[in-house]
Amino acid sequence: MRPMSEKFIPEHIDPFRYAEQGLSLDGIVKVSEMQRLGANIADHDAIVTAKLQFGRDEQQITFLHGHLETSLNLRCQRCMEPFVYEIISDFSLGIVNTLDEANALPERYEPAMAVEGSLALRDLIEDEILLNLPIIPRHEPEDCKVKLPVADSGEKEGKGANPFQILESLKEKRN
Repeated sequence: MRPMSEKFIPEHIDPFRYAEQGLSLDGIVKVSEMQRLGANIADHDAIVTAKLQFGRDEQQITFLHGHLETSLNLRCQRCMEPFVYEIISDFSLGIVNTLDEANALPERYEPAMAVEGSLALRDLIEDEILLNLPIIPRHEPEDCKVKLPVADSGEKEGKGANPFQILESLKEKRN
């Protein structure tokens, strides 16, 4: 149960005003409100805790530095049982109005597009979670109910087949 003082992250804000004033937001977002994430998780009662800091850097780039944490119940694709997957993510976004501005951002920033002076914070948080999900959700092999057979390829002793051995033999034949 979370304390009653917990604040929800607003859906949309004016990032330029927030940056100008150096504002920050601390709060939560319910996973149940994230439509794109819904298909990937086994339990929709989870929450995401987010800390967002807005500002302008020395190049006058409007930025959003964010930190989020959540624990999601995913479904293992081997045994189909749920398992807890922790996400702790830090990210830096450069807030832009145009594609040209996005292309001009320094490498330290990922672009976040403001639409008509508004930034969709909950969508950005959902994007960050989606980027941190495993491609194929699975338990660690030792924790999974499905035990996969271990093929004896000799790799443990360092005697695995060299994938370039065929190319080497073709080269020798040519010479």
